[in-house]
Amino acid sequence: MKHAAMPRIAAVATRGLAELIRRQLPEFRGRAEVSLIERSGDEAVDVIQGLVRSGLVDAVIAAGQTAERLRTQLAIPVSPIPVAGYDILHALARASELAPRIVLLTRSRLAESLVALRPLLRPDVNALVYDRDDEARQLLRDMAQHDRPVIVGSSQIVHLAREAGLPAVLVYSAGSIAVALEAALELVRVARAEEAKRRRLDHILESLSEGVVAVDADERVQTLNPALARLLGVSPAWAAGRRLSDIEPLLSLAAVIRDGEARRDEVTQLAGRPLVTQRLPLREGDVTVGAVLTLQDATAIERAERSLRVADRRRAFRARYRLEDVIGESPAIVAARVLAQSYAESDAAVLIEGGSGTGKELFAQGIHLASRRAVAPFVALNCAAFPEQLLESELFGYEDGAFTGSRRGGKPGLIELANRGTLFLDEIGDMPLPLQTRLLRVLQEREVLRLGGGEPVPVDVRIIAATHADLRRSVGEGRFRADLYYRLNILSLRLPALAERGEDLRLLAGRLARDAMHRAGATQGVDALLAPLLEAARSYPWPGNVRELQNVIERLAVALRGRVGLDQEHIRQLVPELALSPATPVVAQSRQSRRAMAEQALAAARGDRAGAAKQLGISRTTLWRWLGEPT
Repeated sequence: MKHAAMPRIAAVATRGLAELIRRQLPEFRGRAEVSLIERSGDEAVDVIQGLVRSGLVDAVIAAGQTAERLRTQLAIPVSPIPVAGYDILHALARASELAPRIVLLTRSRLAESLVALRPLLRPDVNALVYDRDDEARQLLRDMAQHDRPVIVGSSQIVHLAREAGLPAVLVYSAGSIAVALEAALELVRVARAEEAKRRRLDHILESLSEGVVAVDADERVQTLNPALARLLGVSPAWAAGRRLSDIEPLLSLAAVIRDGEARRDEVTQLAGRPLVTQRLPLREGDVTVGAVLTLQDATAIERAERSLRVADRRRAFRARYRLEDVIGESPAIVAARVLAQSYAESDAAVLIEGGSGTGKELFAQGIHLASRRAVAPFVALNCAAFPEQLLESELFGYEDGAFTGSRRGGKPGLIELANRGTLFLDEIGDMPLPLQTRLLRVLQEREVLRLGGGEPVPVDVRIIAATHADLRRSVGEGRFRADLYYRLNILSLRLPALAERGEDLRLLAGRLARDAMHRAGATQGVDALLAPLLEAARSYPWPGNVRELQNVIERLAVALRGRVGLDQEHIRQLVPELALSPATPVVAQSRQSRRAMAEQALAAARGDRAGAAKQLGISRTTLWRWLGEPT
């Protein structure tokens, strides 16, 4: 660790005071380098300024008028040698040994300090005040011709008194010198700390890519960092002290200084570049003492925003549901939970089969959170929700310029984002054949190639796929690759329909009703919704399974708000599909009955496909599929 050099202090004094300082120097050896400058007046000022320019002195000690003069002309700390009451009393005591009458000859400032000491002084001690050396000489000549007292004063007065033939005592003491030197050491310490702080700030400002400028209350530049200096085509040294408005009117801080109000996030054009500016007032108490301006490249902000969106997207890839969150005690659902728990201990691909709304993603999340990959991303994609080209770019990502409209810098695909975690591919049966081929290669080679890319990226991803369709039939009809099917169907999990789960319907409806009534602000007991619903739905097969049940309950909870209860007439009005239900369970429903239900729901919703799908508790994709099935 580099140690700071010892403070360098110049002591300015002449004659007796210089000798007193010289005797005190050994006490500060090892703590400071003290140079004695035996000069006075302009000569002393010139010598010290030369040392300052050469960087050879950090602080100065001097007495009286010399200290005042140096303080106004030097940029380094000046510590005056003080005269305390103890020094005066000690000097007077020494003077009384030389003659009975004593005169303290001093400038006005020191004479004022005698007021407090007056009660302690002997009657024969007189204090005289002078402003100029020629006045002091005249006073001393007069006293030499009359009663010839002992003179107490500064080094200069002692010198003039002895020239006049009068005895004299120096008013300063060794303690005064020590006090001045200690004060000088502290001033150097503080100045060095401030300088180090300023250097750190300068380094920070130099490292910033954003432009920064600070001005005083007159809008004169105090600090200009290199980034802004380059943008303006000036040097920081040239700009220092100039008004910012004169350098570049577009960056003016005059209004901020005048009004004392910040102006944030303003966009301006400078040197052909769009910049976002922040103008902030600098205050000391209630007074505006300056202002600061920062500029950021708008394109850099856009890049940062994109990065934040990607980071947010990554944070969003988290599973929320555990297998314990699956509600139900029926043998079918208990068996599915137990099987899913055992699958969590493996890294093999899982194929989950089940109708719409049976909880395929819930089980996929539960398997992920029960596996060794629980802390890694869980990334879900519905393969039926995107057209082929968009699905390809979402799944595999793309390089910069891979296609028209692609984002600059490219984008990682969901397979890459799921690295070390789980990729859940819902409705896998709707994936186009060309993408099935690419996905198969990912599973075989454990690497992904972005669109437009030349170098594959290694990935470690577990695949959990889900389908409502009969993939074996799709393979036989040539709509799904057999090799991909066998790659995905290593671990198979079939989820039961709600109609197969017996009393689970009541359990699920009770939990969903409590939550829905709370959201809707309905204050009745759960039975106010549950009893009429279960009565009306005794033979309903719930083709949309749990999702449909949830949608129906949500609708009834909103309707229940402000009512005492719901009767069967209300139920028929609010949930007309219950009256249309066939008596056969969903697992035995034919394509013809599903299409009929879809058409009836569409008619009830007056052609609104989103509304019909919501009534049935199925997705719009499933609704389109049901409507397309042959009669």
